[in-house]
Amino acid sequence: MKKIIYILVAILALNSCDVLDMKPLDKVSDADVWEDSALIELYVNASYNSINHEFSQHMLSDASDETYCIHNWANFWVIQKGEMTSDNVTGISEKINYWKSAYSNIRTINVFFDRIDDAPVETDLKNRMKGEMKFIRAWIYANLIWRYGDVPLITDLFELNQDYKVKRDSYSDCVDFITKELDEAMTWLPAKSSSETLGRATGDACKALKARVLLYAASEQNNPSHSKEKWEAAAEATKAVLDAGYSLGNDYQSVFLEDNDEIIFARYFTQANSTDFMLFNGRNGSNGWTGENPTQNLVNAYEMTNGELPYLNEELPLKINPASGYDESNPYAGRDPRLDASILHDGSMWAGRETETWHGGLDSPESSIGSWNASKTAYAFKKFMVESIPPSGSSVKPENPWIFFRLAEFYLNYAEAIYRYLGAAGATDNEFRMSACAAINKVRQRSDVQMPDFPDNISNTEFWERYKKERMVELAFEQHRFWDVRRWKEGGFTKIGRMQITQKEDGNFLYERTNKSLVWDDKMYFFPIPASEMRKNPNLSQNPGW
Repeated sequence: MKKIIYILVAILALNSCDVLDMKPLDKVSDADVWEDSALIELYVNASYNSINHEFSQHMLSDASDETYCIHNWANFWVIQKGEMTSDNVTGISEKINYWKSAYSNIRTINVFFDRIDDAPVETDLKNRMKGEMKFIRAWIYANLIWRYGDVPLITDLFELNQDYKVKRDSYSDCVDFITKELDEAMTWLPAKSSSETLGRATGDACKALKARVLLYAASEQNNPSHSKEKWEAAAEATKAVLDAGYSLGNDYQSVFLEDNDEIIFARYFTQANSTDFMLFNGRNGSNGWTGENPTQNLVNAYEMTNGELPYLNEELPLKINPASGYDESNPYAGRDPRLDASILHDGSMWAGRETETWHGGLDSPESSIGSWNASKTAYAFKKFMVESIPPSGSSVKPENPWIFFRLAEFYLNYAEAIYRYLGAAGATDNEFRMSACAAINKVRQRSDVQMPDFPDNISNTEFWERYKKERMVELAFEQHRFWDVRRWKEGGFTKIGRMQITQKEDGNFLYERTNKSLVWDDKMYFFPIPASEMRKNPNLSQNPGW
């Protein structure tokens, strides 16, 4: 089995002459599909398109305090302005307006389970495909409950024109269903991918999704009673991932540029199906569009190399932490190495020249190249970006994977779960012999990072604040911050920070921080079910506030 390529069934079939020789593509019926094992495999392959990656024009981080999209791709400004409603949500990206596409994809998978047992497919292949489809369905339902809370669980095959006025199942019932699906899928799937099956669901991918689902289910948003049992379940599931035999990469930046032993599950690309992410987010002075701008909020989360934060507070005017050694005239010096590995800032070397985001510089709004695609925060992406490939004008496209699950996330997830379960950052017991601090320190001790350890005697208050920033730094732009602030019920952000850099007469630079206002309302912890769906199904109840 070759590396999975995510293309629609019809397109995939065009490349399979032995299949097409049996019958013209436009004559392949539903019955034909379920009589041919090759077509069934194509059907499964196409279902992987349900798992959305972030190498696109817009990212979920745009609806948090992590990035700002200057081009309003997918109408994300509606969210930032607090103007989203149940009526206009259908005009926003499917990453937000997920309901219709999710249930359409679930129906496709339900068709598979309705047909597959009678299909003429060798048993081992049939079971592997069953495992993959259970994983994909579990993924879709996980993303539904993270967006909407309670959702209808539909496993029966409804016809497209059938009247199915279903009710919302409880969040806990949904979690039970998802974890059961994943446990069953594990029995049919290989634990790990081979070089020939990269991108396919595995037993370890099931473990990772299960662990993340249970972590979110134990969090404040979904566990207001602070049940210790839920935190224990999350810790147990996460420990199973940590015990699966993956290892942290030695070079943080390279983790996102090539396949490696830290990746548990990812989407892989070729020249044929690669994306324009380099163009969308390459810096202005290199003829990129600089669509996604990292915020000053994120940059402030990067510690100095001595483990101290540069500031004592997060609101303007900022107060420098005297213990940090931070120099406001040289704000990017002496910082956590992951800053330079993730974010292009003024002075960053990239593709043979320094980045110039100071007003009048080549990457600034006053650039000779033009202002329409210049960063509004003075920052651009470095994470995920392939330095040898220019943002535009190249016949070669990047092939680095989009990572859904990697080991570092699960060290951090474990730290959170065990901290909440045992009640202290340095605590262990007979089952969980690694403390929350020890787990975080695994990530901070990556050979090219080497940040100071969290001490086991750290107070709970200090641990929690530092832990949240550690997640921001380690998992920057990886589609975590958006969910983290919601599951913690710590959304509440009303501004994003920007850096204004002015060159003085003596050639030195003045760095000034400004804010851009955002709108937050607590109803945004969950999304609105589209009004059109509510009208079709009177048994649905709308989320509070919408």
